[in-house]
Amino acid sequence: CFIQVKALLSKKKKNIFKLQLLYKASIHGFTGAAFHQRCDTRSPTVSVGYNASGYVFGGYTKQPFSQSGQYVHDDQAFLFTLSGKKLLRYPVTGPANAVTMISNNGPHFGEALILVNQSKPVVHSNPGNYYNFTAAEMHGNDLNLTECEVYQVEGKPWRTITWELLKELMEGIKTFKPTVGSVSQARVLLVGPVGAGKSSFFNSINSVFRGHVTSQAMSGCSSTSLTTQFRTYSVKAGREGKPLPIILCDTMGLEDSKGAGLDIDDISSILKGHLPDCYQVQQFNALSRILNV
Repeated sequence: CFIQVKALLSKKKKNIFKLQLLYKASIHGFTGAAFHQRCDTRSPTVSVGYNASGYVFGGYTKQPFSQSGQYVHDDQAFLFTLSGKKLLRYPVTGPANAVTMISNNGPHFGEALILVNQSKPVVHSNPGNYYNFTAAEMHGNDLNLTECEVYQVEGKPWRTITWELLKELMEGIKTFKPTVGSVSQARVLLVGPVGAGKSSFFNSINSVFRGHVTSQAMSGCSSTSLTTQFRTYSVKAGREGKPLPIILCDTMGLEDSKGAGLDIDDISSILKGHLPDCYQVQQFNALSRILNV
C-alpha cells in the first residue's frame, strides 16, 4: 500500500518526495485527541484507512490539521481508494469545504469522509458532500477500521544544488597545481573521530568525479573504526580520466579510550611521510617510539 500511495501522489506532485509516518491508530489510539496531538500543524498530509474487507482508502490535503471547528479551503485535496491493483482518485468538488477541523475526529474531508469518527475505529461516509464517489467503490460499505495512518508528504529537497557552481568547483580541482613545483599531487589528510564520515567523504568525492556511485573505501556505522589501515586514494576524473592533482589520505578514527583508535601523536608521522599506503594502523604507537617523534 505504501508504494501505491506514493504512486498516487506522484501524479499530484512533480518532484521527488518521501512519506513520514505521523500517526498510526493501532499504536497511538483511535481517538481524535491522539490524531490531533501528532498531526496538527503538519502539512501536506495523506491519510489512509484500512478495513477488514481489504479496502485501503483516504485523502490528501495540503492544509495543516487543527481543532478550529471550521472548514478549510483546499483546491488540491482529493480522496482515493485502493482495492487490489485498482486505484481511483476523487478530486474535491467544493474546495471551500475541502477539510473540516473537528477535535473529536480523525482526518475529516468535507462532510464526505471521516476516519476515526467520534474517536472510534469507524468511518463516516457521505458521498456527494464536496467529493463524489460511491460507498461500495470507496470502502465496500465496510465502515469498521482496522487501522488508520497519517503521513506527512515531504516533497522539497533537503538542499538546493546550483549545478553550474558544482561544475566550476570540479574544474577548479582538476586544474589545481601545488605551489611547490616538484610536487605533482597535494595530499589531503582526513582526520576525525570514529563515525565522522572520513571514508564516506572520500567515497562521495570519488563518486562525483567518476560519474557513478562507488564505495572504494570501507564505510558504515560502528562504535569502533572500520578503517584499520592508513590509505592513500587517488581520484580520477571519469572512468578513464587522468588522476586529479590531489590524493585523499584516510586513516583510523580518533577514540577516547587509551590505546584505541589513532593516537593523535602519530599524526605527525603521517605528515612527515613516514607511513606507506596500506600501513596497519595498530602499529602506529610502536612506530612513534622507534622514530622517536
